Amino acid sequence: MSDLRILFLLFMLYSFLGWACESAYCSIPAGKPINRGFLAGPFCPIYGAGAVLVVEALSPAANRVSLVFFAGALLTSLVEYGTGFLLEKLFHTKYWDYSDHRFHLQGRVCLKNSLLFGGMSVVTVFFLQPFLLGTLERIPKEALPYLSGGLALYLLTDTVLSAWAAARLNGKLGELQQVLDEIKERAHTARVETREVLQETIAARLDDGTKERLRVLYARKEKLESDFHLFQRRIIRAFPTMHSVKISNEALLRIRDRLQNYSRLIRRK
Repeated sequence: MSDLRILFLLFMLYSFLGWACESAYCSIPAGKPINRGFLAGPFCPIYGAGAVLVVEALSPAANRVSLVFFAGALLTSLVEYGTGFLLEKLFHTKYWDYSDHRFHLQGRVCLKNSLLFGGMSVVTVFFLQPFLLGTLERIPKEALPYLSGGLALYLLTDTVLSAWAAARLNGKLGELQQVLDEIKERAHTARVETREVLQETIAARLDDGTKERLRVLYARKEKLESDFHLFQRRIIRAFPTMHSVKISNEALLRIRDRLQNYSRLIRRK
């Protein structure tokens, strides 16, 4: 395929279809809508990259279903593994983890998903690609630069804003974890079992300076636990197995529990 604009539009279409399938796959069992994916918008570039790689590499083998299945499973698994590895290095966070699946590789890919990707590769090469390519080729050539350029600008903006929000989320979780660790340390010094009991026994066991410091810490903890923006809440809900690879995940677990309790309260109302 020579026209890079058509190729980019295919990438965006596959990114959208991947997002739709992934969101439906997670939303139906959960009984509530879940916006999957790292980006705020309805696109999962990992699916777009995998699909474009498959159709470009395997279209010459379009008469051999078995080859498309196994080669597609391998190529898409490499894309998923590489994306997971890159996100971990950039944000020190594992956004998905298949460690509880049989036959996984460092939790980044697993055999079950690889086989599903193989089946999707067959559907893509034999059915989706001819249909989507035929549809895109009907677009007037004069409109291609504006359409592809506009979508590229949107994708770039979404990627930058999402990466910035993810970095802020990591910073906020790191700060909350530091607060929790300091409270825990002071609870240990005062020989108190839990932070909750510590709040009730501050007046009896601690000096005025320590009491003031703990008052500040609890106020900061409450602010950090309640002040999470829409994107930050969405990404925590979107990746239920997300966890940090550098620090304790106690802060993340507390935020996740708080969001779940809030969701249950909203449903009761």
